[in-house]
Amino acid sequence: MAVPVPAYKREQAEKLCREAEELFLAGNIPGAHRRAARAMRLCPTLPGVANAHAAYEVHASAGSGWRAVLGIHRGGGDDATHDAIKKQYRRMALLVHPDKTSCAAAEGAFKLLGNACDEALSPGAGAGLPVRDTRPRYAAPPYVPPAAPRPPMRPMYVPQREVVLVYCPFCKNEYRAKIGRLERHAGMKCARCPEWLSPPWQKKPPAKKEPPAGPGRQLFQCPAKCPECDAQYTSMVSVGQWCLRCKACNKAAMISVQGPDKATATIRRRA
Repeated sequence: MAVPVPAYKREQAEKLCREAEELFLAGNIPGAHRRAARAMRLCPTLPGVANAHAAYEVHASAGSGWRAVLGIHRGGGDDATHDAIKKQYRRMALLVHPDKTSCAAAEGAFKLLGNACDEALSPGAGAGLPVRDTRPRYAAPPYVPPAAPRPPMRPMYVPQREVVLVYCPFCKNEYRAKIGRLERHAGMKCARCPEWLSPPWQKKPPAKKEPPAGPGRQLFQCPAKCPECDAQYTSMVSVGQWCLRCKACNKAAMISVQGPDKATATIRRRA
């Protein structure tokens, strides 16, 4: 009494048969043969699995000689008898006959068996020459030449920046700055104060000398205080109009000096 096959093994065998059919249609005959063999080991009683396995085995043996196609291996003697060849052919032909199975490999396997049988029964068949392969050939994909190598990328041009001595007329500071094409056209922000500097760059004015003393001109310390931070000016002045900058808050103011003890300070406002 045959042992019933579990349901999960039957499902696996059916899945392997479907995969084998897809692989054969894609041209992968060894892969189809391996999956059909696994399906037959899992469930030998599955309808059509033995027929499909035999058809894939015939296709896999094509090109190796009529013995491999018919499944006749060398035994004690060198050649098989005509009766053994005919008997093996009838057995294999019943398995792979297109009317017995719906496998796509059946028709080609049936033709390969017929060619192998004719060659085996012909004179001089003992050498077991390879049978002509009648399997469908699939065109190879068109040759695509490799793409030409790209030329090396050129380094992007980076404009050079030159170091220029810049003077800020607002904070009275002079410093070195790197000036490029953008700064020469649009200007830049002062590095010492929040003021915007525009080209052409100004040069630091020469140091202001103390007013020389002369007849009727007396030098004395400025008596005024900064109107912004109320710090005492320390510059030496004489009677007249002076523009002084406070050293404490850095604010410029106009100083009107009337004498050593009298002066009026006014903050300069830019328009």
